[in-house]
Amino acid sequence: MRELSAEFENHLISTKACSPHTVRAYLGDLRLWAAFLEKRGLAPLKVGRHDVRAFILLLRTTRANVSIARALSTLRTFYDLQVDEGRLTSNPAKSVAGPKRPKKTAPFMTELEVVELLDGSSAPSDAPAPAELAAERDQAILELAYSSGLRVSELAALDLSDLDLRRGQVLVRGGKGGKDRLTPLGRPAAEALRRWLDRRGAWLGRAAGARPAKPPEPGPALFLGRRGGRLCDREIRRIFDRRLAQAGLDGRFSPHSLRHSFATHLLSAGADLRAIQELLGHARLTATERYTHVDLEALRRAYRALPQNGDVRDVPAPPPAGDGQKDES
Repeated sequence: MRELSAEFENHLISTKACSPHTVRAYLGDLRLWAAFLEKRGLAPLKVGRHDVRAFILLLRTTRANVSIARALSTLRTFYDLQVDEGRLTSNPAKSVAGPKRPKKTAPFMTELEVVELLDGSSAPSDAPAPAELAAERDQAILELAYSSGLRVSELAALDLSDLDLRRGQVLVRGGKGGKDRLTPLGRPAAEALRRWLDRRGAWLGRAAGARPAKPPEPGPALFLGRRGGRLCDREIRRIFDRRLAQAGLDGRFSPHSLRHSFATHLLSAGADLRAIQELLGHARLTATERYTHVDLEALRRAYRALPQNGDVRDVPAPPPAGDGQKDES
């Protein structure tokens, strides 16, 4: 199983181009499957549908449906590889039914909430570097996240060379599926990035002074951490959480909420769903649909904009039933 697992990991990275997070999750599921087989004295290439079904039933006692569905997806992918390699003639996990996953509504922020979050005038960062430097960096990160709909991992991976402020665009390298894409850059984000780039040298200088024995090298990363190296995903999430608390907004929001909001606000403004799919870097349109929401008031405004439609609130109420008229409700 150890050799099969190593081969599977390489398959996920090189062939499937899965993200590091997905690879970790799939390998974790595979370890659970290996422990299940070992406890029952089964070999990984000598199993049937009933074994996979027993594993899924066992997971139901401790796991949520989303985790169970992912574990089943892991086994299907793992045994698809075994079939492709000629070790098996059929996939034992293929016909096993998984649990129904609840349709979750992705949390997104209203336009007003985004404005409040991005108002950096009263939101100094508590990072170790001087507040004004950290505030410039944090503002650029948040403006860019909303302006271009980037994932946290994509923000952290950006290099200086990926920015084209003159054309107002950002090159996102190696998104999900390993695909590169160009995304537009709004004016507020471009201005915030210019301010950060003007101060980036001062940030590096302070980091060098804090570590005289080993000053940081001026690497290509766009966003820097306190020691002068590339800012990590976790710190970007902390920056978002700090700003969220300072703005007094709902704590259920996450950095991904800005991505959801980016898509939702574009759709509300009349953007084509296919265009939003390209901007988000989704392979399937169904993935984009989960990110988009149009609130009821926006639908009302669109409805009232049609020449033949007035405001439904201006329509007189029908007379109450019982006044000599038949109630046909």
